[in-house]
Amino acid sequence: MATSKKPKKAINSTPLAVSSPEQPELLASEFRKANDAIGFRVVEGKFSLLSRRIYNAFIFRAQEVGRTGVDAPADVPGFEEYYWIRMADLCANTEYTSRDYEFFKEHAEALQNIKVEATSDKMWASERLLAGLTIFNTSGLRNKGGTVFIGFAFPPQVKEKVLKPDTYTKLSLYYQAVLRSAHSLALYEVCRRYATSPSHLTNRDSWQEWYHVLSGNSIKDVVLPEYKYFKRDMIVKALSEINSVTDIDVELIETKRGRKVEEIQFRVQLKAQASLLEPGAAIVIDSSVIERMLRMGVSEADAKEYYSNYEEKLLLATIDFVEKRIKKGPNVDAPAGYFRTALQKGFATVAPVAQPLGKAKAASKPRKGYRERFIAARNQEALRYYGELSAQEQTSLFSEFSAQADRSIKPHLKKGLNSPVLSAAFADWLATRTWGEVTDAAVLDFAELDG
Repeated sequence: MATSKKPKKAINSTPLAVSSPEQPELLASEFRKANDAIGFRVVEGKFSLLSRRIYNAFIFRAQEVGRTGVDAPADVPGFEEYYWIRMADLCANTEYTSRDYEFFKEHAEALQNIKVEATSDKMWASERLLAGLTIFNTSGLRNKGGTVFIGFAFPPQVKEKVLKPDTYTKLSLYYQAVLRSAHSLALYEVCRRYATSPSHLTNRDSWQEWYHVLSGNSIKDVVLPEYKYFKRDMIVKALSEINSVTDIDVELIETKRGRKVEEIQFRVQLKAQASLLEPGAAIVIDSSVIERMLRMGVSEADAKEYYSNYEEKLLLATIDFVEKRIKKGPNVDAPAGYFRTALQKGFATVAPVAQPLGKAKAASKPRKGYRERFIAARNQEALRYYGELSAQEQTSLFSEFSAQADRSIKPHLKKGLNSPVLSAAFADWLATRTWGEVTDAAVLDFAELDG
């Protein structure tokens, strides 16, 4: 791997500004993300906001060029095995304009150490996100001049999902750029997947499972907070951010047993208009915040990780809280450990900014005939979704359907979707291909939504 470690440099107290996204370019930068790759749980490593952005930018680049070796710099051994992108373009696609390239590089490299697991109705999979990463500078790695290239490779089983996903959700680099926390981006991707489903409801699961999906923490080494802290520090803030700056509106639905919340899910609606093209507020990476954490004994690596995964307001509030606690006494034996506990458990609070959450509906049983109504609504939604695709995508889907159509359907293929028989069969096939087999849980959610 053509990387080399540089000696650590002193923390610079000068704020490093990251600008708001250039809307036209990023908004048009759409990519297809396999549904199996959305909402997975981290088994090893840490999935921060920046590493999520970088990984999505890698997917976008791979789909843009279609094959490895394109635009590779000269004289790189094995260059044909990697996808290549200029560092400047990668920073632009992730809205990273800080001068701290070592920080950026660390998050890109961390993708090799992230292992995730994904489950569906048909399979369980555990895999690494990246197989390799190469950094190449035309003037030498230790030289500040030259053009920097990043080469990346996916594991074989991941590469197939990246280039030719069977079922996928279209995402835009723009919306990931305007979201300012890792859990907001994680929740947005999950909810965007369900924005065009008939029920407009995500899966219902225990809040603990949702915590693993949204936090990006490894399921092996994390201590779960109480639900009220998870809701306050992640869900409420993510909903406020998503509803303010993206193309969807999301509402939390809680399922309780007595007074205890056991399961949650989210209701999702596409906004009527994408009145979201105003630039978001700039991110400011203020290294003085990191310095204050270092003075409490927090390691530089941990300080950067906290900065990557928590809002600056919460970090500052927690730093103030711990410093006051130390001054008051009795003495805190391990300030760094106390700071971590205070941050994770939310000892310090910041003013809430979220929109009021909708009340959860009481669970009910689906009435007779709801399965048929659900299938009909789902098929209609599938045809609407098909109509929004490009001509090339429509042709590809119809060809795939035609190749595996039943003999009884073959005679109707010439008429295309003008044939009621063919249209019904195609809609059913496309709905299953897009959202999977019909489940009792999905029918129940549809019944509850219908009231």
